[in-house]
Amino acid sequence: MVTADNLNLDVLELIFFYLSGNDLSSVALVSRSFFAGVIPRLYRKIMFRLNHAKRYPRLMSPFNAILTQPSLATHVRDIEIRTIPTLKSQHHPVFLSECTRALALCNNLQSFRCTVNAIPPFLPALQGKERLRELRIHANLTTLQSEKLAEISHLSNVCLDFGSWNVLDVLPRWTPKIAKTLTSLCLYMASELNETVLDQVLQQLPRLQALHIIGCGQVDHIAVLRVLSHTPLLESLSLSTTARIFFASHLALDTRYSMMSSPAPQVLSSVLKHLQSSTPALLSFVMRVPEFKITVGNEFIQQLVELHGHTLQNLAFIDCGVSIDSITVITESCPHMKRLELPIPMKDILPFAISLDQASSLQILVDTNVHSTHGHGPNISLTQGNVRQLMKHGAQLRKIVSGKRVWKNTSKTSIDLSLERLPAYPSGTYWFMPRDMTDFGMS
Repeated sequence: MVTADNLNLDVLELIFFYLSGNDLSSVALVSRSFFAGVIPRLYRKIMFRLNHAKRYPRLMSPFNAILTQPSLATHVRDIEIRTIPTLKSQHHPVFLSECTRALALCNNLQSFRCTVNAIPPFLPALQGKERLRELRIHANLTTLQSEKLAEISHLSNVCLDFGSWNVLDVLPRWTPKIAKTLTSLCLYMASELNETVLDQVLQQLPRLQALHIIGCGQVDHIAVLRVLSHTPLLESLSLSTTARIFFASHLALDTRYSMMSSPAPQVLSSVLKHLQSSTPALLSFVMRVPEFKITVGNEFIQQLVELHGHTLQNLAFIDCGVSIDSITVITESCPHMKRLELPIPMKDILPFAISLDQASSLQILVDTNVHSTHGHGPNISLTQGNVRQLMKHGAQLRKIVSGKRVWKNTSKTSIDLSLERLPAYPSGTYWFMPRDMTDFGMS
C-alpha cells in the first residue's frame, strides 16, 4: 500500500512543484514526509513584502528561520525584498542584520532583488556568489559602495534603479567583468546617465540581447538609437522618447508628448521602416503615455500593422486609448496575435466584442484601463455578462484579465467561466519588460 511516508522524496518534490504561497506552508505541517518534500520548494524563493513587514517582529522572518536552521540556506535560489520594517522611522536594524547574515549563507543564490533604498548592508554578503545571475537594486550608492558593487561578476541580468552618479561612473569599469555573461541591462530613472557613459558601456557589451533605458533625462531616444550599433544581437529595446513612438523583436516606448510642435510623424515613419529592414521580426510592442490620457492616432496604428502586423504576437497600450476603428484594424491585420492589452472601451463594449471576431489567435485579453492613473472618476470593471460577450466573439480567447481578477474559460466548445486572482509579478518585472504567456498562467 502506497502512503506519503513511503513515496520517494523526489516524487513528493515533483508534486509540490505545482503548489505556491500559503499552500506550501500548510502542506509542510501535514507530516514529516511532506515537510521534507516541501522544504526545497518552500525556501527556493524568499519574498518579503509589505504584509510581512507589518507583522514584524511578531512574526518570524524567513531570514531568521534560515539563521535558526542554516541547512535551509542551501535551497534558496531567489530573494526579493520589496519593503523593510522600520523602527523609529529608520530601517529596522535587527531585520537588516537577519537579512545580511542569512544572505551570506545562501551560496546557491541565483537572483537578488531589492527595490528599497537600503542596499549598502547587503553588498558584502553578495560577494562571492558564483551562481548569482540576476540583480535588481535601488542603486543610490556612494563611491566606495559602487566600487563594492563592481566586484560582483558572472551576472546575466542587471537592473539598476535610481542609479547615482557614483554608480554610473564605475559602470564602464564594471561591464568588462560581466561582458561575457551579461545579456540584459536596465537603467531606470538614472538622471545622471549621459550618452558618453552609455556609449562606453555598450561598446563592451556586444552580446547584449535586451536594453532598457527608461526615465534617464539626459539620454533621449536619439542618443539611444545612435549607440545601438554596438549591440548587433539586440532583441528587446525600451526607451523614453520626446517625440512619439518607436522599435527589435520586443519594443517598449515610454512616450513623452510635448505641446510644442515636433517632427513626430516623420520620426515615426523613418524608425518603423528602419526597424522593419534591420532588426528581427517584431513580436512584441508596448506603448505608454504617462502625461496625458490620449487616443493613439489611427495613422500610427495603420502603419504599425502594415509593417509588422504579420509577425506581431503581443500588443500593449498603457495609459492611452485605442479607438474602435484602430482595434478593428489590429484584429484584422495581426493573424498571430496571442495577447492584447489595452483599455477596454466599456461604452462601446458591443462593437469592441464584434471586432474580436477577426482575432483568430487571441488567447489573452488584458484591460489596462483599471491600471490607469489618469482617468477621471472611478474605473468601470468588467461584469460576468461583459466577459461572456467577449468570449463569445473571441474564438480562441481563454483568459480576460481585469485588475487582479482573471476570468478563465475552461471549455473549448462552450463558455464555462471561472474567476481567479492574478498572481503578483516579481518586482523585477517593469511594465516595459517583455512578458510571455506563462506570466498569465498559460503555457
